[in-house]
Amino acid sequence: MKFFRHITGWFAAACLSTAAFGSDSPWGIMSHPFWSRTPEEFKNEIKMTSEAGAEWMRTDFGFGMICKEPGKFNFSRPDKLVEELAAKGIQVLPVLEGYDWEIRPECRPLYKHLDEWRSYVRAVAEHYKGKIHAYEIWNEQDGGFWRPAPNAAQYVKLLKIAYREIKAVDPDATVIVGGMCYWNDSYMKDIYLAGGKGHFDAVAVHPYGDGPDASAKMALGVERFKALLAANGDADKELWITECGGSSNRSSLMDQQPDMMVQAIRLALEKIGRSFPEKLKVGALKDLVNPGAEFLTAREWLPGAEIVPLDPRQLDKLDPARIPVVIGCERLTVQDPYVKPLRRYVERGGVMIASGQVPFYVRKIRQPNGNWIDKDDCGTLHPEFRIGFQAWWTKKGLPRSTFNVKTTEAGLAGGIKPLRSVYSTRWMTDANLKSGDAFTPLVDIVDNNGRVIGHPLALYTFKDWKGAIIANTLLLTGGLSEAQQANRLQRVYLSYIANGVKRIFIYNLRNKGTNPAEGEDNFGIVRRDFTPKPAWHAFREMTAALGSTPQFIRNLSDDPAVWALLFKRAEDGKQVLAVWGVKPETVYSVDGKEYRGTQVRFLTPAEDTKITVR
Repeated sequence: MKFFRHITGWFAAACLSTAAFGSDSPWGIMSHPFWSRTPEEFKNEIKMTSEAGAEWMRTDFGFGMICKEPGKFNFSRPDKLVEELAAKGIQVLPVLEGYDWEIRPECRPLYKHLDEWRSYVRAVAEHYKGKIHAYEIWNEQDGGFWRPAPNAAQYVKLLKIAYREIKAVDPDATVIVGGMCYWNDSYMKDIYLAGGKGHFDAVAVHPYGDGPDASAKMALGVERFKALLAANGDADKELWITECGGSSNRSSLMDQQPDMMVQAIRLALEKIGRSFPEKLKVGALKDLVNPGAEFLTAREWLPGAEIVPLDPRQLDKLDPARIPVVIGCERLTVQDPYVKPLRRYVERGGVMIASGQVPFYVRKIRQPNGNWIDKDDCGTLHPEFRIGFQAWWTKKGLPRSTFNVKTTEAGLAGGIKPLRSVYSTRWMTDANLKSGDAFTPLVDIVDNNGRVIGHPLALYTFKDWKGAIIANTLLLTGGLSEAQQANRLQRVYLSYIANGVKRIFIYNLRNKGTNPAEGEDNFGIVRRDFTPKPAWHAFREMTAALGSTPQFIRNLSDDPAVWALLFKRAEDGKQVLAVWGVKPETVYSVDGKEYRGTQVRFLTPAEDTKITVR
């Protein structure tokens, strides 16, 4: 099946006029120069962005920075950034957002303080007229950056004001719907229902993960998103990706004991009086929000297990004797239609895995209009499953994160090896157990004195439920290798450009920290000391090969196993072929020369270049 073959006609594309270099460039990088602790760090943010070949930098121009004093506007810090980037030929994409706590003792977006929002946006637009040409209104308002829960009607109030104020000052400026989590067409539908149409020029999304070449979910997501815009008369609106990428964090757990969770399952089944099957079958939940997305048929942390897809109806009828284990949560989120069936499955005797930074922290809810929203809801989800958690913000004295782990006696008896240096940031508790239930820690975290202060892997068994819950907050597998991060960067940019995305920003320029296991510390394409990672070199190779403003012509490959994208450089009109295989084992040839794997190659095409796949 071929995804994303939205091909511009060869003749029309070849005759496109050359754009002004940089003005239409797709090459963007997200950065945080205002977090710099020294002038040297600030300069390095700009230097590394420029040398990578980026033409845009996205960063926060938050209310709290510009409006520190009521009624006054302080542009000293953003002025310096805009000036120095302009000297390098780099444009700024500012993210405009603000919270009540910056002017009131509340932590909500400024939808209750519209006058403050209006004056802030107007001041920014007036101050930077002619210097800044695009504005992004908020960041991930469909997720954790909107409190208490995402609400498109509240967001649209701010979007409308921002659009009117910016356009009144600079009619040619581009006003962008703030970057939404993945291809969230549900939230975009809500924006339309709330009256947002006519108050934006472009829409931003944050599709972390693989691009449409390797991910059917992303392919389907962008296709549906485009269809939604077209159905609302907005097919001409630009699509921007203002965050994408992947972290190069790594976990040591798979090197020490890749079957840790299998051993935990064995122990759980033993606890509830059942035997471990000869062939382990594990149920996993289908994606109801993206029903056409690919289903992952394997988990690195469940070696040897057969993964079986389940929808809510199948789960509600599932016999634990046939499939003894179900993955109920991975990371943070559970889709609401699965909540009651998961509980009933445990009640009948099934073993449920609840794994993630805080499992069952977010509930994904389908609204009456059919659209989905995320809601932080551990306050009801955790009692539902009789589990609990602790973190540095829930109990004084706990660390924000730790590598200090120790396998308990119960864990050792159950086959879990003595662990060392495994990363964890949240821990499970017995807070919601009922009389007669049992909480069995399998791995502890300890302080520097050896005192137990938390439990990242624990087993819950119950007096009145026949099954068990394995709860885990240990980092199981980590992210990408640095080589994979670099390869993904090029493929994401190129495959989305080929599908009409106007501009793309990698997240992030610089690692946020030095912890090799922490995801947020390792999204950067340069390290904390600004030494380049392979991803930075990959960005520079891509921009050098394709120039500042490449024009996509067409995909020369007829086989979805290989992408062969033909581009035209704006600087000199030369054509460049970017070609790669979708999978590591893919073997293909370009004009008779054979290649293998997912590495992107930038080649000079012949007049009748032929791509064949073996």
